[in-house]
Amino acid sequence: MSVTKSTTYIRTIKHTPINGYPCLIKLSQIRYKCNYCKKSFNQSTSLVIKGCYISTQTKNQILKESKQKQSFKDVSKRTNVSQTTVSNEFKKNIHDYRCHLTRIICIDEFKASTIAGKYALIIGDPESGEILDILPSRLQDYIYHYFSTMDKSERLGVEYVVTDLFESYRTICKNLFWNSIHIADRFHWIRLTTEAFNKTRISIMNYHIKTNDKENLKYATILKRYYKLLLANTYSKESWFFDQQVGTNKHGFTTYQTVIEYCVNKDPEFEEAYIFLQELYKIARYSSFDNARENILNWCDKIENSKFNLIEFKRVALTYKSWIKEIVNSFIIDPVTHLRLSNGFIEGKNNFCKVIKRIGFGYSDFDVFRYKIINSNKKN
Repeated sequence: MSVTKSTTYIRTIKHTPINGYPCLIKLSQIRYKCNYCKKSFNQSTSLVIKGCYISTQTKNQILKESKQKQSFKDVSKRTNVSQTTVSNEFKKNIHDYRCHLTRIICIDEFKASTIAGKYALIIGDPESGEILDILPSRLQDYIYHYFSTMDKSERLGVEYVVTDLFESYRTICKNLFWNSIHIADRFHWIRLTTEAFNKTRISIMNYHIKTNDKENLKYATILKRYYKLLLANTYSKESWFFDQQVGTNKHGFTTYQTVIEYCVNKDPEFEEAYIFLQELYKIARYSSFDNARENILNWCDKIENSKFNLIEFKRVALTYKSWIKEIVNSFIIDPVTHLRLSNGFIEGKNNFCKVIKRIGFGYSDFDVFRYKIINSNKKN
């Protein structure tokens, strides 16, 4: 091809800052003219693409900085470009993809106001630590449509699905993941009992306050002050924990153990509630898959036959019976990891998503928010 030099002109290119100082490159670029077609074109360069005033290195730096847990405003300051430019470059690289389902998937929701609802759904793989996908809704119809569009062989490859006690998740597992074992997360079903115990404690505390008796007021004060101690799992704490000295000896207690004994012996209804709580802790810690069903159902029967009207505990017992299969599955030992499966991994990722949202002061575009989380979570 025969060309001749037409002209030379100077282009101003924004480059990445050097030692914290803004950097502008004055690029002397030659413009050529074709002798046959008479068309003009620029001299090729790897510094910047055609029609752009930001260097290629700066664009790469924007994408690299965007992977960190920082807002687009922070990235714009570090790369010496506008926040709009950072946002636009990030949007150009958004890929509408999802990771393939793995052997174990954890499903949970986190609060994120989207067009589809107040909660977003997160799907993760606990073995690799990767977030597989994030959905803008946790509604059953939306989740069902999302998973139903996947290849059947991919869904059949899922062995375990770990969720909380949300009915929609159970429906999805039953209708779409036929080869999988649905596991109710241990933390969530134990929390039902701890919340029931806490509500019972508050009810008893308020009853004693209304009596206006000095001793009863003291008891209510102790129940309120040491609520965390009363929720402590005696089967996971070492003995030295309960032998610790009480910080202030205002009420005549010496150790944490004496506080517990006082609270338990003072009110028989509270004593029974405390016993039920500790019995559940024991079942959760020491039961195996073979005897978990029997132990949990026996625990539920004790509550139903209690002489006290423990309403909150009876509600928990009904829930346990309804979810007994999924709860018992939480005692399964995974043959690969040799551990019981839980949603602890995905709960940590929930916090990660909230941090990303808080640092960015919220995201109006869910696709940007979704890709920001997935991109920042990638190990490579």
